[in-house]
Amino acid sequence: MKATARVRDVREGRAWLACETTAVACAACAGGRGCALRWLGRAGGGTKLEVPARGIDGRRLAPGDGVTLEVSDGELLRLAALAYLPPLAGLLGGPLAAMLLDLRSEPVAVVGAALGLALGWGASRSWLRRSPPRYQIRAAEQP
Repeated sequence: MKATARVRDVREGRAWLACETTAVACAACAGGRGCALRWLGRAGGGTKLEVPARGIDGRRLAPGDGVTLEVSDGELLRLAALAYLPPLAGLLGGPLAAMLLDLRSEPVAVVGAALGLALGWGASRSWLRRSPPRYQIRAAEQP
């Protein structure tokens, strides 16, 4: 996946980027829909990203510089698994746990599914915050 961004600000050795184009690998951004990976990864979502200020060939980024962010396909697969599998496991595991505890009724199964989904979502969000996407930053190609 590739996206172009522009450096908005540089402070204390960190650069803040704002994406200018949507990602090539997924149609969710172009369609105006939300992305669970972006939604789970940062509070408030959005297309802003904080990166080290010496991201390109050891040279310091400056406001207005254009950059290209690249995320490998394997990394996208890892992030999708972290985003979607824990909530799914919680959704299925909640009613299963209720059944194993011999609490067999539909309301208990629904509550178990909701609690499992919430716990899975929390785990997913926590893991994505501790293990953010690995990406490469390159200087944007001039037209």
